[in-house]
Amino acid sequence: MTVTGWRGGTYGVRVGHANAAQYFDKSWPDIQVLIDGSFHKFALTPTFWTTCPEFRGEAIRRWFLREGIAPWAHRQPPKLVLSQLSGNRFALSL
Repeated sequence: MTVTGWRGGTYGVRVGHANAAQYFDKSWPDIQVLIDGSFHKFALTPTFWTTCPEFRGEAIRRWFLREGIAPWAHRQPPKLVLSQLSGNRFALSL
């Protein structure tokens, strides 16, 4: 699925409402995301399902900086690929 970078107090990945409904299960408290060969755990907050369909954390910030895609221009977040591996396990790539 195509997702975008997100930034607020930290960096994250904005999944969007349609992708959240199609690829995520409301029973999952968190997801595991493969970034550069390692899995990282990210909580799915209650607002993920309503107003904030994104997950965020330090591992994403470090990856964005290492890949040179952060910071970005206002309202021009990078487009990324989030691939579902199985269940609540995903892989993030450029």
